[in-house]
Amino acid sequence: MLKNLRGEQTLPEISIRDASGSPFFHEGVEYSPPARGTWTIAHVPMLIPHAHEIFIGGDCCLRGVVLSAAEFGGLDRFSMVTVKEDDVCQNRIDEMYVDGITDILRKLPSLPPAAVVFANCIHEFMACDMDAMYRTLHERFPGVDFIPSSMNPTMRKAGMTPEERMRMQLYAALEPRAKDPGSVNIVGNVYARNPQCELVAWLTAGGYTVRDICSCREYDEYKALSESSVNVYTIPLMHKGAKELERRLGQEALYLPVSFSYAETEASLTKLASRFGLALPVRGDGTPDFSSLEKAADDALAHAARTIGDMAVTIDYAAVSRPFELARLLVEHGFSVVRVYTDSVPPGDEDAFGWLRGHLPSLKIHSTVNFRCRFAERSGTADGKPVLAVGQKAAYFSGTNHFVNIVENGPLWGFDGICRLARMMEDAALHESDMRGMIQVKAWGCGA
Repeated sequence: MLKNLRGEQTLPEISIRDASGSPFFHEGVEYSPPARGTWTIAHVPMLIPHAHEIFIGGDCCLRGVVLSAAEFGGLDRFSMVTVKEDDVCQNRIDEMYVDGITDILRKLPSLPPAAVVFANCIHEFMACDMDAMYRTLHERFPGVDFIPSSMNPTMRKAGMTPEERMRMQLYAALEPRAKDPGSVNIVGNVYARNPQCELVAWLTAGGYTVRDICSCREYDEYKALSESSVNVYTIPLMHKGAKELERRLGQEALYLPVSFSYAETEASLTKLASRFGLALPVRGDGTPDFSSLEKAADDALAHAARTIGDMAVTIDYAAVSRPFELARLLVEHGFSVVRVYTDSVPPGDEDAFGWLRGHLPSLKIHSTVNFRCRFAERSGTADGKPVLAVGQKAAYFSGTNHFVNIVENGPLWGFDGICRLARMMEDAALHESDMRGMIQVKAWGCGA
């Protein structure tokens, strides 16, 4: 039976006091807002210097990725192998995969150091022998690192997500090398951590070489990531990838999350100092003293709160990996947080979610994918107050031009990240942006 969606215009929104279970809203027909700044599988592999992407699939599946590549100027590093109906009916998938990739590579002006191959889900339905395919390609092109990946929507809700797999495969071409105890990788992000954040600044001051794929410009730099002894990851998406690198390359995995909790940030700094032999600031009794860092964050937040005044603050999960934790921090520092845009409680955000239920039960939780999202008012105000949004989705659904244009935590980490975000919020309150134009740029900051 067909469902009349037009007749159901109730907004997909609840008060946090009424939230139970995760996800919060019924999963079914989905809405995709035109806030396109998050990176996709067409963008993340571009972080591998000089790598060439090859997508294999039907015309309809390839349309989106080729438009993405064209938009950020990456068509010279992008190719396709199109699967036709005859290929399926005649069971020629294995052969056409190998021959198609071979034809692409031989026609390039020069061989790339790596080829990231995205196979569509059709190869699973056809029981293709992907291992045999890659063995043949390695024999034909011994100087090319082939990085298997997938464009498989059938696995979107089960097992390893496409996003998790892409973060893992981003480092798949790294090979075992002798380890340098003075070298540390920061892995899994699409934006480099800010050099002034404690994570990078403390390691650098301690004499460590800090490597990040986001800063690699040559393929040799990328391959040298395998020389580091430790992989620090800051987002949950990279957990499986970090554990795989630990297993495969013997690089220790160390989770130091992007957090907006003073206590957790201090715990991460203590763990960082302990693991790498760094000196912590201490009190007279020898216990760690983070008071100067806390004061800097408090001062930045207080200044921002005075500037922002009673503007209604909204936050989305695509901007920061812990939106409820950020909401709690802002509430504790006098901001008027009215809405969080998310469909579930992100990993690591459970404690902040519980705190907000008890201390701000009126806080609204708004879906980002429920089909009723298309009825969002987008007036630029909330309860009669102008809105300041943190994140593109929050800006779009709120209808405001006062927004912090940040995706996936941006460069933020630690107390420096909190100070930096406070200044970004101030700037957003004082100056309007072209929200409509900016959020339509897919994979904000990506370039070929």
